[in-house]
Amino acid sequence: MSRLIDKLKQASQSEPPPMGFRMVQKNCKPRLLIITRLNQSEIGNVSDIADASDAFLFTIQKLAELKAVEKIIKAMSDTPCGCLIDGNISIHQKQIEQSGLDFLFFTEDLVSTELIKSEKTGKILVADESLGNDMIRVLDTMPEDAIFLDCKPEDKFSLTWQKLMMLKRFSMLSSKPLLVSVPMDLTADELQVIWEMGVDGLVVDIADAESIGILKDLHKIVEGLTHPSKRKHGKSRAIVPAIQSEAPAVVDDDDGEEDEYFHNS
Repeated sequence: MSRLIDKLKQASQSEPPPMGFRMVQKNCKPRLLIITRLNQSEIGNVSDIADASDAFLFTIQKLAELKAVEKIIKAMSDTPCGCLIDGNISIHQKQIEQSGLDFLFFTEDLVSTELIKSEKTGKILVADESLGNDMIRVLDTMPEDAIFLDCKPEDKFSLTWQKLMMLKRFSMLSSKPLLVSVPMDLTADELQVIWEMGVDGLVVDIADAESIGILKDLHKIVEGLTHPSKRKHGKSRAIVPAIQSEAPAVVDDDDGEEDEYFHNS
């Protein structure tokens, strides 16, 4: 299984650490994951941000760019690396496995035959926020491992009530881990609310060297958030009301003895 998908499932399903002295595995601590999206021409030394990132994400528009990513993947073997496929690139299962990619982000128009065949690579669908309820439920039966809601560059990120409802709608209608793109300067209160809406991971962009310090601050904030209650964070499911059967008819088993008594008296 993809290491990123494994991390997402552990982070979203684990209970908060219990009280007392019982040992708890460090990687089971429930928290928001941070996936760092990097620009290949501006990233510099990725090892500088490895401690603040749960995974690295690169964007490729042509297969030739995959070769450059492969070198980084080999150098950063401890951190899962993946690609966002921008455009309808024909990518084969053998290329995916040989590259060392742990996961792929892809849009719904990608030719998917080869991707479905790859069992080791995490499959993360880039979905539109306006997707209808029926289609979200359909996604829950599809073989993607997670759903990603990417904020458009021209849209300024704002946690309006409508935005919160949209996040909650996706998390309620699908059991798949939910990822969203966010700016790195969000406050602890804003990140807490996003987590409580059912989001499992954040995708943030590193644009320059100055972003590295902001990323490390974001990581510290995420580590200090309070785990949402089951009522707030749990994935909801529709409850089908039970159909009550009709009560059995009352059978008079006195064989008319009472009527006969009154008639003869």
